[in-house]
Amino acid sequence: MVKKKFPTLGVILLAIGIIWLITELNIIRIDIPWIPIVLIIIAIGLITNRYMGK
Repeated sequence: MVKKKFPTLGVILLAIGIIWLITELNIIRIDIPWIPIVLIIIAIGLITNRYMGK
């Protein structure tokens, strides 16, 4: 039986899309350059899942 992994990348991309849409609709305002921070978090999550998720 193959164990399916949690779709971490998909969830993160969904969260980025929702946050981006909310900021574009001017519901909330984010003035920090958060894209590099999100990319760093994605990279850490992928590395952690690959090497520690066994």
